[in-house]
Amino acid sequence: MTFTIAPQPLKYSHSVGNLALTGRGFSNPYDVTVVGGRVLYVLNRSNSNQASQGAVRVTICTVDQEYIGTMAGYGEDDGGLVWPTSITSDSEGNIYIADEHRHDVQVFNREHEFVRKFGAYGSGPTDLDRPSGLATDADDNVFVVDHMNNRIQKRRPDGEVVLTWGSFGDGPGEFNLPWGVCTDKDGNVYVADWRNDRIQKFTNDGKYISTIGSSGSGLGQPKRPANVAVDDKGNIYVADWGNERVHVFSDFGYPITTIVGDSEMSKWGAEFLSANQDLVEGRKLADMTPEKRFHGPTAVEFDDQNRVIVVDSCRHRLQIYERV
Repeated sequence: MTFTIAPQPLKYSHSVGNLALTGRGFSNPYDVTVVGGRVLYVLNRSNSNQASQGAVRVTICTVDQEYIGTMAGYGEDDGGLVWPTSITSDSEGNIYIADEHRHDVQVFNREHEFVRKFGAYGSGPTDLDRPSGLATDADDNVFVVDHMNNRIQKRRPDGEVVLTWGSFGDGPGEFNLPWGVCTDKDGNVYVADWRNDRIQKFTNDGKYISTIGSSGSGLGQPKRPANVAVDDKGNIYVADWGNERVHVFSDFGYPITTIVGDSEMSKWGAEFLSANQDLVEGRKLADMTPEKRFHGPTAVEFDDQNRVIVVDSCRHRLQIYERV
């Protein structure tokens, strides 16, 4: 189900994933990063009752539904995750994971080994208070959304703070519980200003440029946006968590398309259900339309074929779209 007002439609391709507390599958995925153009690292946050059962982890797979393995896992020691919120990668294939319980960002190398961490609880210049979003730019600078401190930190790969901007409020350059962040090919920074129901665009050094979207439930009106991504054409994709949809804007902020989810059964899900033919037959008789729709979309990303990857958190899957 796609609403289009300009010639930039998205065509649903397929879904990846199913609910699984360990191994192949996802458990409340929150974010995804693409390494090498095709390998997906999907961050599973899970919930408090399942966290220590192996559900908190990073699932490694491809858009074409090849399962590769997992990395990290639940734990409070270095290399462990408790309440992970965001994942990103740099040009070297290093993985960065933010955790709002640990109040830090951990770095893992290409072999998935813990390398270092930065940040600690507080409001000082190098501190973090429940970090919630991560992104890197072409120079491998790391942008961290410091959620409860209502600011953005720009850091070098080693964690050194280069720049900080933002404060509490609803004016230009101010934030109210920001969540997601991304960069575009020119290095501009986009922040999902969650409580202010908007996206803000900045230069790479934190100067305010513009605001995209406004509060509401119509076309181009996000409610509690969780994350943002920008494709190679400059189009802006917003994971509208509050309205259960994804908005697409032009590079000037003009609303283009809204999608609400079109999912079919994934390959992994079909293989899991095949062991219970009664359930398979029952699904054929049921109205599965509600299951097609997004439920808690939390992030958007792209692979090297320009396919759009939507993290459909509460349905434990990714929905994949092709740009037509």
